[in-house]
Amino acid sequence: MATSAISTARRKTTQRVDDLINKRIHELTDRPRLIFLVPSLAGGGAERVATTLLPYLARHFDLTLVLLENRRSYPIPAEVAVAAFSESLNSHTAHIIRIPYHILALARLIRRHRARVVLSFMEQANIINIMASYITGHHAVISQHINPRQQYKGKGLLGRAISQTSARLYPKADRIIAVSNGIKEIIISDYFLDTRRIAVIPNPVDISFIAKMSKREPSIALPGDYLLHVGRLKVTHKAHDILLNAFKKLHSGHPNLKLILVGEGPDKKQIQVMVKDLDLAESVILAGWQENVFAFMARAKALILCSRYEGRPHVLAEAMACGCPVIATDCQTGPREMLGDNEYGLLVPVDDPEALARGVEGLLADEPRRAYFQDQARKRAQDFDLEQIGSKYVRLLQGIAETRA
Repeated sequence: MATSAISTARRKTTQRVDDLINKRIHELTDRPRLIFLVPSLAGGGAERVATTLLPYLARHFDLTLVLLENRRSYPIPAEVAVAAFSESLNSHTAHIIRIPYHILALARLIRRHRARVVLSFMEQANIINIMASYITGHHAVISQHINPRQQYKGKGLLGRAISQTSARLYPKADRIIAVSNGIKEIIISDYFLDTRRIAVIPNPVDISFIAKMSKREPSIALPGDYLLHVGRLKVTHKAHDILLNAFKKLHSGHPNLKLILVGEGPDKKQIQVMVKDLDLAESVILAGWQENVFAFMARAKALILCSRYEGRPHVLAEAMACGCPVIATDCQTGPREMLGDNEYGLLVPVDDPEALARGVEGLLADEPRRAYFQDQARKRAQDFDLEQIGSKYVRLLQGIAETRA
C-alpha cells in the first residue's frame, strides 16, 4: 500500500510538472494553440488534404494533430505533435461505440493544451468536436468534405442516425468550412444555417511538392498508353461499373490502351469480377494504394473521375497540378466548380458509359486538344496552391482564436 501511495504521489507530481511546463510554453509562444482532429490518416482524399495542410498550419499555430484511430498512410511533419485515441476500429459500430470516450479524451486534451480552437475534418470528427465544446467551451470549427445528402444514403439506421445527429449539431459549430459552393448551399438549405457562418475554402494542393514527386519513377512498370482512375474501390460512390463499361466500349478501337485503378476499398473483389466478366483482365490493372500517385498522373493520357457524387474531388486538383487532362462526371458537388463549362477539363453526364467513352475517345483522337487541356489544367491548379488556400485557413482560424469562446 505504501508503494502504491508513493507511485500515485509521483504520478500527480509529474502531472503538475507537465502542466506547469505546458503553461510556461504557452506563455512564451505568441502562436495560438490549435488542435486538428481527423478520424485517421488512412488513404483518402480528405486525409490527403489534412496532410497537405499540416506543415502550413504548423508555421502559424502551436499545432497538435489528433487521430481518432491511429492509422497513417501519409507522412506527418516532424514539427507537428501527434496524439491518437484508439489503435484500431474495424467497423462502423466500433466507431460509434467509441464516440463517448473520444469526446472525453478530446476534452481532456483541450484542457491540458489550453487550446481555444479545434479544427476537424469529416463528419465523425465534426460531431465529436462539437460535443466536446459543450464540456470545454472551445471554438469548434468543422469542415465538410462530401455531399451530406449522399454520404449516408442507403446505409440503414446507422447512416440515418449519423445524418440526423449532424443536422442537429452542425448549427452549434462556431464556423463551418465547406470545400465547395455546392456543399455550402446544401448545408444552408438542409441545416437552416446563416450563410455568414459558412466559409467556402477549396482543398489545397502543394504544387511544388507534386512537381517534385511526379518526376520520380513510379512504383510499378507502367504501360505505354493508359487511362487512370484514383479513388476508393466503392462502386456505389465511384461508379467503377460505369468506368469499366465505358472502357470496354473504347477497347476495340484502342486494343493497346490500358486502364489503371489506384486505390483500395471494400468492393475490390466485385470490381475484379466485373473486369473478368467484361473480358478486360489483360487491359485493366488494379495497382492498389500508391504513396506517390503523382508519378502515375503525370504519365497518364487522362484521369477519369466518374463518381455519382462528390464534395470537391481532391484527385482532380492533384491531376491538374501534374498537367494531366481530366474527364469528370458533372455530379453533385465539385467537378463543375473546378472545371468550369469544359474550360479546364471535360464534363460528362453521371451514369452514362456511352458519354464517358465518347469524351475519352474525343480526347485520345485529338492530340492538340489533349495538349490544350494539359495547359489549362496546370493553369487552374494554381488557384488551389497551398500558399493561397492555406492563408485562408490561417486568417479564419486566427480570427476565431482572438474572439471569446
